[in-house]
Amino acid sequence: MENQRLRQTRIYEKVVEELKGDIARGALRPGDPLPPERKLMDEMGVSRSSLREAFRVLELLGLIESIPGKGRFVRRPRSAAGEGRKMPLEDEAILELMEARRLLDPSIAREAARRALPADLTRLRRIISVTQTNLDDLDHRAQSDFDFHLAMAEATHNFVFVNIMRMNFNLILATHDRIYRLLTDKEAFLHEHMALYEAILDHDGSRAAELSASHIERIYKTLQEVMALEKPV
Repeated sequence: MENQRLRQTRIYEKVVEELKGDIARGALRPGDPLPPERKLMDEMGVSRSSLREAFRVLELLGLIESIPGKGRFVRRPRSAAGEGRKMPLEDEAILELMEARRLLDPSIAREAARRALPADLTRLRRIISVTQTNLDDLDHRAQSDFDFHLAMAEATHNFVFVNIMRMNFNLILATHDRIYRLLTDKEAFLHEHMALYEAILDHDGSRAAELSASHIERIYKTLQEVMALEKPV
């Protein structure tokens, strides 16, 4: 049963990567309908359940949208209506996620500082130690980032915060190769997590919220700046 689940995971991830590639290359352009399910199933040799799981991930990533009664389409980026350089759809979706986190993360940090139990503090401290050990490894850094923010959400003891953070970081991990290669300021990332931990340890909600806000704002602006300097795709 476990092996079957792993095979299923690999299959839908392969579909996600293939469709992401089609969108990035322009084979599927903003506003284009996705091919019919049966055609994709035959071409990719996948089941309907794997294909629909891939669609779910692509919708969460902001790359496609489902329009009732019409079908699934490549999403039109906000920049398509603007002037100047148009940003790749995947990059725009990443920035939209960070915009949402600018509102969400400070509230989670504030509640974590107010409600954290000794076990929550121990978990956060352990994650920081693991982060220090694996800071140069991109995959480990992405996982440590997820683990820290999830543990902070869990410290709120609010299941809605936990589920939202889990969903947000599923999106981040799905694009982690893109995000963390752009974020070269790994020491700042570690120090900001350590400062957040200290504020939560002190049960200082205001300081935790302020630190979280500046942490996300720095990441958001860094991603904006680096993406803007890249050549158009």
